[in-house]
Amino acid sequence: MLEVDLREIRFHSYDELVRTFKWNIPSHFNIGESILDRKIKEGLGDNIAIYYEDEEGNHFAYTFTQLKNLSDSLITILREIGVKRGDVVGIYLQPRVETVISILSLYRLGAISLSISPLMGAESVEYRIRQSDAKAIIIEGSRREVRQKLRNITKIIVADSARDESEIDFDEVKRTSGVYYAVDTKSDEPAQLFYTSGSTGAPKGVLHAHRFLLGHIPAYQLYFEMAPKEEDVFYTPADWGWIGAIGDVLLPSLYFGKPIVAYRRLGKFSPKDALAIMQKYKVTCAFIPPTALRMIRREVINPRRDYDLRLRAISSAGEAVGEDLLEWAIKKLSPNVNEFYGCTEANLVTVNNSMWRKIGSIGKATPGHEIAVIDEKGNKVINQVGEIAVRMEDPVLFLGYYKNPEATAKKFRGYWFLMGDLGLMDQNGYIWFKGRGDDVIKVSGYRLGPEEIESVILQHSAVQEVAVIGKPDKLRGNIIKAFIVLKDGYSPSDNLIQEIQEFVKNRLALYAYPREIEFVKELPRTETGKLKRFELRKKEEEKS
Repeated sequence: MLEVDLREIRFHSYDELVRTFKWNIPSHFNIGESILDRKIKEGLGDNIAIYYEDEEGNHFAYTFTQLKNLSDSLITILREIGVKRGDVVGIYLQPRVETVISILSLYRLGAISLSISPLMGAESVEYRIRQSDAKAIIIEGSRREVRQKLRNITKIIVADSARDESEIDFDEVKRTSGVYYAVDTKSDEPAQLFYTSGSTGAPKGVLHAHRFLLGHIPAYQLYFEMAPKEEDVFYTPADWGWIGAIGDVLLPSLYFGKPIVAYRRLGKFSPKDALAIMQKYKVTCAFIPPTALRMIRREVINPRRDYDLRLRAISSAGEAVGEDLLEWAIKKLSPNVNEFYGCTEANLVTVNNSMWRKIGSIGKATPGHEIAVIDEKGNKVINQVGEIAVRMEDPVLFLGYYKNPEATAKKFRGYWFLMGDLGLMDQNGYIWFKGRGDDVIKVSGYRLGPEEIESVILQHSAVQEVAVIGKPDKLRGNIIKAFIVLKDGYSPSDNLIQEIQEFVKNRLALYAYPREIEFVKELPRTETGKLKRFELRKKEEEKS
């Protein structure tokens, strides 16, 4: 019997589910044991766990038994190089079977998996390895510049290609035998380390316990419309160094004994390749970030017509999706497209589902999580913009910033953890995202969240992407400036600027339109695809 499974609860409404749901977080829990050791015991060893494919056309399928055997061998090698319980090991890999084996092996060993986005460069990787005191790093062989930078810092395990003499070949795993049983870890024992994208200051290590997987399960099942079902296959184009891939799709799917597709691409995201992969492997549930959804819409007019898709549910998050994009995705990709919300420190705390979906909102509090919008004194507020917060002692809440108790303390107000975002909760419990706390724009006495303005601008037929910031102004304190990427077939012009300005005035508010519009070829984003508005603000400050 699984620790958390909404399919065991009978409910017909959100309120009924909230009243009925109760956490079952055992005192001892190990993610790796629940996915590998337990699946073998339950007779599910022959089930497919990973479908792998890459741009070169290589493709393989791996069962849970194969993953368990490879994990046992990798743990033997990790122990030989001195990795022990509580040690940090970096994983700097594309989506591939080695990534899954590495993560689960570290959990089973009682060590801490440090996931690093493969989009990051040498300096970003070095910072994370140094700050975490990582004992080793498992890395793509092609990343030679990173390997050279880390050579005198930590042990290096190379996942492919020729290794240097001082490095360890991951292929040794296939030549090493051994049987290993997962250590008995407490559910609140450290297991997973992510680093924030560093939009303000140096990146901070976000440390999660084994229980964080169980905390993800209710939202996962709801945004994937009561997953898993018998024929479900899961996929995400999000990179596997991000909590949005590992926590939202990879670990929950494997926890339920269901397969996930690992598509390893070396270049940029290709909408047509992603659709072809989902068609080939009959993917039923996918987490597709908003940027990827927009790219699909731009390149493929009618995906459901052009591809034999089996999608029954799509989830999306990371930034505001927007009503226009959601409505398009429901018509052209999947009958269910559900937005959810969270952050690296406290993920999947609100969710939409077909029973209570309200397009434009980020949903209601996920059952089991107490979410509120609070004022500066920590009081709950309704129909008023405040800070989105989650109550302490939530199973998905981080243990703290790694080796940084001062930064951890700043994230709490009384018994509330501050998500760092502004929102509004209406009288029905729906939460409406209003923007990052440090992105709020004050114009003529009004407090405006950039996402609200961006969502309106995105509805204009000429706009592909947009970022909005507040620009200092002597008269008004701030004015709104929009940076816009146009769709193919549209060209910048004064007439188009005026048209977009009127478009916003008529749909939002007279004070909320962008007084300045700059057309750009691309917008600055973090490794995980989030807008870096602070870079745009910095450029404006340098101009003045």
